Parts: sequence; structure tokens; C-alpha cells
Amino acid sequence: MKNYINNVKKRLGKSSFEGLWEGFENALKDSLNCGSYENGSLEWLKEVAKYHINEDSGSEYWIDRAKANNITAGKIDDADSLDGLLNLLGDADTDLLKQETGYRDFYMPKAANIQDLFKSSSSGTTGPAKTVYHSAESLTLSAVDEYTGIKAQFPAGKIAGKVLLATGPNGAYQKEHEILADMLNMDYIGNGFETKGLKLLGKEEFARAISPVIKNTVDALYREEVGLMPNAMEMLGILPKEYLQKVDVLKLSGTTITPQGIIDAEKNYKNKIIPMYGHYAGKSSIGFLSEDLQQIDYFPAYPATIIKINDKNQTAIGYGDRGRIKLIVAEPELLLIKDEDYAGRAKPKRFFKSVDGLSDPGRDQ
Repeated sequence: MKNYINNVKKRLGKSSFEGLWEGFENALKDSLNCGSYENGSLEWLKEVAKYHINEDSGSEYWIDRAKANNITAGKIDDADSLDGLLNLLGDADTDLLKQETGYRDFYMPKAANIQDLFKSSSSGTTGPAKTVYHSAESLTLSAVDEYTGIKAQFPAGKIAGKVLLATGPNGAYQKEHEILADMLNMDYIGNGFETKGLKLLGKEEFARAISPVIKNTVDALYREEVGLMPNAMEMLGILPKEYLQKVDVLKLSGTTITPQGIIDAEKNYKNKIIPMYGHYAGKSSIGFLSEDLQQIDYFPAYPATIIKINDKNQTAIGYGDRGRIKLIVAEPELLLIKDEDYAGRAKPKRFFKSVDGLSDPGRDQ
């Protein structure tokens, strides 16, 4: 069983690195071969940041930020630590992404064609949804992340040839799972739908809006031999239990996931439950239930997604301690740096060598 770094090398080694990712091949190889999460993250972020502040190639937000704060390629290259580079760049204004054309107007590089990218939006629970776009290469990293975690926890041969049923948002979510199905030698069935505004609907309106999606999901579960089904934890109570019990692996995301919830769901549905921490910009971080069954550790799709756990002074904390998530999305098509929820800092695991993780993320410190 290969670890995440080796799986990325194998999968993206077949890529031609065209479009926005052209010219990033050596930087990606260097970050993967570095052997240090801190140093590999630093070197990769330098290349992405220089691309985004460049007036010929970059995005308007970062070009303007660089001019206003005298951020130059030379200063980026001179940064000798990840914290130093993050302090130089500063956090992004993600409220701009709530605008209908926010990504296109502020964060999309000049060389990008939005028709070649895949849409991803936040849930909109706390206000207007934020929307970004990802490339197939970035989504491949997310798919490799999930592939590595699934193979580490379940015999992939048992689901090969079966169906991966992806009930979820249109765009990036569907593309990522299409890539994952190919990696697992599964057939892909996409059951995509528009999520914008769903969280703002009343209970009855929500039920009417989601009804066709539920019907399509139930029909597919009845007709097909489903080996892997990604879904929200909250959906388990909506779908027929007898159909879900036929699925080999349920890959679940959502704010209600807890260690005890996974234990209870496995007993109830008689299948393997694998947790996943999803973020509209940072995409997928596959999860592992700890050996003592007391916490869930998640590992991001490095180096496109970099996770730091800091104290209140923005200083990295020790493994096992809890602090604020500093999310760094470092892609040729998107550069975001933002404080998010709270989590513990998790040590790299056997299958995620040189990749720091986060444990039990949530809004409570």
C-alpha cells in the first residue's frame, strides 16, 4: 500500500501539466520530495504566490494586494519560514467570493478560462454562499487524498467493478468523484444538483427541492451494486436503511460527525464508515478514527491544501494541542489564506507521511 505522496507522484506523473498548471511540475515534485511538511509547504506556496501577484499571469486581488503592501517576488523568495511568508501575504478577503462574479473578478488568474474549471460553493449556512473554481489537477490531488485513505481502511478489491454513487453538488464535487472512481476501478454515477440557497429554505421548501435528488439516489441504490457512496451524515436518516446496508463503504462528511457517531453508524448499517472533512475551497481531507476511538484525524490534499494549527498569536502549536485552523489553498487557479474553525494538530500517519493533519475540527475551541 503506497502512501499519499507516492500516490500523487504516480497519478500526476501521467499528467501533461497543461493550462494553468503548466510550469508548476518541478515545484510540485520538489514539495513532494522535500520530506518536511513545513519546508515543502513553504516552497510550493512561494511559487503559487509569485504567480498570483504577477501582473501578467496573476489574479486581481493579489496583484492589488502586492502593490498596496509592496509584496514582491524577491520578498517572497526571501521568506525563510512558512509563518514569515504568511505574514508577508496576509489573509484573503473571502467575503468577495459571496458576490455572483467574485471569483472571476478578484481571484481568477488572467490566463484562466472558467469553462475549464469546476465550481465549488460553501453551504451558505451563515450567509450568502462563497464560490470558487478548481482545476482538474487540483481535484486530482483531492481524489488521491481520498483514494489513499479509503485503501488504507478498506480492501479496494471488494469495491472494484461496483458503482461509486456521488449524490452531491454539481461541479467540483462531481469531477473529484469521477476521478476517484477511475482510480478505484469503479463505475461512476453522478447524481448532481444545485445547492445554492438550499440552506436558506424552510423545512417544507427544502423537502420539495431535495425530493428529486432523494428519488434518484434511492432508484440508483435499488438498481445498482453500489460499493462506495459519499454523502452527508445528515442524509442517513432520510434514505432507506435496507438500501444503505447494501453499500460497502459510506464516505460521510458534515458538522455532526463524531467518533461515537461513526461507531454507531457502523453498527446500525453494517458497513464501513469513512469520515471526510470537506471545505468548498480546500476540498477533501480524508479521515481516520483513532485507535482509541476517541478522535478523528483528517489529512489534506497537500500541497494544494495546507493546514496549520496556530495559537492566538498565530504561532504553530504542538501535536495534540488544539488551536485555530489556518487554511492555505495554494493552487494556480486559486490562492486563499484564511483563519477557519478550531482543531487539534494531528501527527502524520503511516499513509500520510510528511503531511500534518487536523483532529476533530469544529467551531468550539
